[in-house]
Amino acid sequence: MAQLGELLIASGHLTQEGLEEALDWQVLYGGRLGTNLLELKLVEEEQLALALGKQKGCEVAWGWDLQLDPALLSVIPKQVADRQELIPWKLEKRRLKLLCTEIRLQTLDELGYRLGRPCTPVVAPEFRVFNLLRAHFGAMRQMRALDFGVVPEEGRAERKRKKVKEETGGVEPAPELIDEAAFNDIYAQVLAGRGQGAQSSTSAPEPQPAGTERLEELPDDAILEPLPGEAIEPTASASVRDQSPLEFSAALRALEGVTDRDSIAHIVLRASRNKAARALLLQVQGGVALGWDGLGEGLENGAARAVAVPLSAPSAFQLVVNTRGHFMGPLQKTRINIRFLVSCGRKIPLSSLLLPILHKGRVSHLLYLDNGHQQQAPTDVGEMLILSQRIGLTVEALVARKRRALRG
Repeated sequence: MAQLGELLIASGHLTQEGLEEALDWQVLYGGRLGTNLLELKLVEEEQLALALGKQKGCEVAWGWDLQLDPALLSVIPKQVADRQELIPWKLEKRRLKLLCTEIRLQTLDELGYRLGRPCTPVVAPEFRVFNLLRAHFGAMRQMRALDFGVVPEEGRAERKRKKVKEETGGVEPAPELIDEAAFNDIYAQVLAGRGQGAQSSTSAPEPQPAGTERLEELPDDAILEPLPGEAIEPTASASVRDQSPLEFSAALRALEGVTDRDSIAHIVLRASRNKAARALLLQVQGGVALGWDGLGEGLENGAARAVAVPLSAPSAFQLVVNTRGHFMGPLQKTRINIRFLVSCGRKIPLSSLLLPILHKGRVSHLLYLDNGHQQQAPTDVGEMLILSQRIGLTVEALVARKRRALRG
C-alpha cells in the first residue's frame, strides 16, 4: 500500500519538505499524519480525503456538512464507538456505512453479524471523526491547534525564516494568539465536538437521506463479551497503566531506549510522581497549551485531554513559555487558572511547579506538578529540571530517527 505522503507528493499537493515538517510535528504532538498536514496548512482537507480514499481503496467523506442520521446514533453502544472509533453514518441499500479512520475488517464483520446486515467503512480525516465522537458519543480526544482554527506559528517558522528576513529586515511577526473571550467560546465548541477545524474549498458530497429504514439497537454489552479469535481487540487505552513512582535514575535509563512519544509521556509522569502527587503534560501549539496526559487524583480516565490554556493572557503558563524558565508559586485567582484547576478535578494547591520542555529552542511542552488540594508544590526541582532537558533531547532523537527512516 502506498504511503499517504507519497500519494500527496505524486498528486502535486505536497512537497518533500512539507512532508518532513509534518512528520516532525507528528513526533512532537502525535495524531495521524493527515491531522498534522492539515494543522500546518500543508494540504487542504479535500486533497487529504481523496488521498486517503486512494490509499485505503474505499469511499471517503469530509467537510463541515458531514451530518449523521440521529436515528442511527444508538445502534452502536457509546463505549464501543469510542473504543473502536466507528461512527454510524447512514444506511444505503441495506448497508450500514460507518465513518472511521482505519479499516478493521474483522471488527466490521463482527458488527455486521451482530446487526444482521453488512457494514461498509467510509474513511474520514481523523479530526472529523474525533469531533463527531466528542459531539455524539461523549468521547475524550486530544485537543489540537487545528480544533481552534489556529495555524501554529512555531510550525511555520522554519519555512518562513528566509522570507521574513527579506521582507522585514530580520524582524519576525508576532504569533497569532486567540484573545481570552474568543478562546472561551472556541473551547466550549471543541468540547462539544464543534471545533474550528480545517475548512475545505470544496465540501464533501451531500449525504443521501437515510430513508425510513432503521436498525435494531444493540444492548450496551453486545460486542463487549469475549469473541472468537478476539474479533474486536481491546485497545491500548483499555489496559491498566503502571502509575507507580519511578526513581530519577531509572527514568533516565528508560528514556534512553524509548521508541515513541507516548512512552516518553508515561516515563516522565511516573518520574514526576516520585516528586509530586499530581503530574500533567501539556502540548504548546499555536498560542494554546493543551492537556496531553496526566497521573494523579483528578487526572484519571483521560481528564487531562479536557485541559486547555490560552497563552494570550498573563499567567504562569504564559510566563514559562515566554521566558523558557520554570515557575514555582501559587496560581493567581484568574479565570484561566480557575478553569485549569476545574479541569484537573477541582483540586486547589497552595503552590504549583511548572517546567518548560524545549524543542529547537522553543517551548514545545509544559510539565505541571503539584501535591494536591491545599498542599505546597515540591521544592526539590533539580532532578526535574534535568529530566525536562532530557525529554527534549529524547524527542529530538525520535525526530531524527523518523527523518532517517523517511530518507531510506
